[in-house]
Amino acid sequence: MENKKICFVCHANICRSFSSECFLKDFLCKAGRNDVEVISRGIYAQSYFEVPGKITSFLASKGITQPLHTATLLSSQDMQNCNLVLTMTEGQKEYILDNYAQFSDKVFTLHEYVYGKEQSIKDPISLTGRNFEKVLEEIYKTVKDLTQKI
Repeated sequence: MENKKICFVCHANICRSFSSECFLKDFLCKAGRNDVEVISRGIYAQSYFEVPGKITSFLASKGITQPLHTATLLSSQDMQNCNLVLTMTEGQKEYILDNYAQFSDKVFTLHEYVYGKEQSIKDPISLTGRNFEKVLEEIYKTVKDLTQKI
């Protein structure tokens, strides 16, 4: 069977989608699975966007050393090559469906795919302290639950 390729998508590809990519790669590695390729993209990403230090710190708190990362814009090639595209918000999902309608069968919000219900994940970029950690913990738990589904 061919390997599965999953793409996480958010706005800038430096917080939510990047964290999701790191978490899923870590969970899959710990499970001894190498049958899933994981990438992340942003619908407004620019290559000069940098991963905030608080994301790096949160990843480290979960035992994940941040890999080198360049914020990358979602492309039609990504849409074609991925089996599953998971967005953080309903708005991002709508944006993708507006621009890549032919791939609608593989685009879901993360919560929709994992739990069967629409729910957006807040952008943590402007949050601090406990509010920031709550959002990252939500992503961590949801991606952990995703691991069981794929």
